[in-house]
Amino acid sequence: MQAFEGIRIIDLTRVLAGPYLSYQFALLGADVIKVEPVIKGESTRWRSEGDVILGNAGMSPSFITQGSNKRSLTLDIDTPKGQEIFLKLVQSADVVIENLRTGSMARRGIGYEDARKVNPGIIYCSVTGYGQKGPKARYPAYDSVIQAASGLMSVTGTDASGPLKAGPPVVDYAMGHAGAFAVAAALFHRQRTGQGQHIDLSMLDTNLSLMASLLTTHMNSGTVPGRRGNEAPSRSPASTTFETSEGLLAIAINEQHQFEHLMQTVGLGDWLGDERFKDAATRRQHTEVLRDAIARALLRHPASHWACALNEAGVPASEVVTVDHVVKDPQVATRAYFKSFSADECGLSKGITVPLATAYKFETDGPEIRTPPPRVGEHTEAILMNLGYNEETIDSLRKSSIV
Repeated sequence: MQAFEGIRIIDLTRVLAGPYLSYQFALLGADVIKVEPVIKGESTRWRSEGDVILGNAGMSPSFITQGSNKRSLTLDIDTPKGQEIFLKLVQSADVVIENLRTGSMARRGIGYEDARKVNPGIIYCSVTGYGQKGPKARYPAYDSVIQAASGLMSVTGTDASGPLKAGPPVVDYAMGHAGAFAVAAALFHRQRTGQGQHIDLSMLDTNLSLMASLLTTHMNSGTVPGRRGNEAPSRSPASTTFETSEGLLAIAINEQHQFEHLMQTVGLGDWLGDERFKDAATRRQHTEVLRDAIARALLRHPASHWACALNEAGVPASEVVTVDHVVKDPQVATRAYFKSFSADECGLSKGITVPLATAYKFETDGPEIRTPPPRVGEHTEAILMNLGYNEETIDSLRKSSIV
């Protein structure tokens, strides 16, 4: 039995952070019902993103990344009847997750206070850019904007490049994990106390948590962190990215023994007796000399050679690889990170492959992709019948474009 079997989650979210949050529960057995707009469903379904076939089929890479194991219900929550159906669904649920603009759900009569009237034990998670209160509470937000607003961009890149955002939408993914932990904690709290509650989940807070050590340093010393490119926070001369005879190599050195093994492996063992490099503090004082020596030594072989040799010597190192290399990595294959569905299984003109998109394995009953991402409204009839609506009523609701 998986951890969240028997738990029903209403997923009224779109784009990435919210859907990724609910996906964590779908992987662990929860019945996740994705509530989508009538006819076309969530807008991210139709993004091409390098795969026009999937985008035109309403199964864009952005959507299917966190769509597996969910059921789809189309519902117009802007209509009184749609709101009535939503609240009836809430009665049968354990959790609601929504990421509409602050106050939007309440104005529709389906906010937390409305939900708790029909289900006092409901866990209601509101996902927003800046939180439910404060001068920016109603501001719209996306990942890149929050990277700017939180200070993350100011510490990413180099002085030459200026502020840069991280490549992938790191705030959205981090928020999904943070939100999943929050909802799981609220469910555990309810099990102990019988109380439901409203979770205020903020993208800004999520990104501040990713920068906690930088914030702590600033709040206690007044230091404003700057951009260091690929250099590690430790400022170790050897902790950066180096060119090799072929490809780039990332190295991280935090311990004395790692430094010693690095120097021996790259052929600079005789430098270990130099007082300038006896410990981390003295090495930082002579960063340029030491880094230049390591850089010259690494030019003798390709990054693949050094990555193998250094790791065998106990030195953390890796080639800087591209996505097409990563998906072929034997280590990734060992982790069983991807699941493929045939064209017939997913109802498309071609098969799809989706990531597990979580970071852990259980010994038993762990996260698992069981069913492909749903087509728009694929489960509407079954869900409504489970709520007590008959075929005639459902047909009438369809004709009125309520479902």
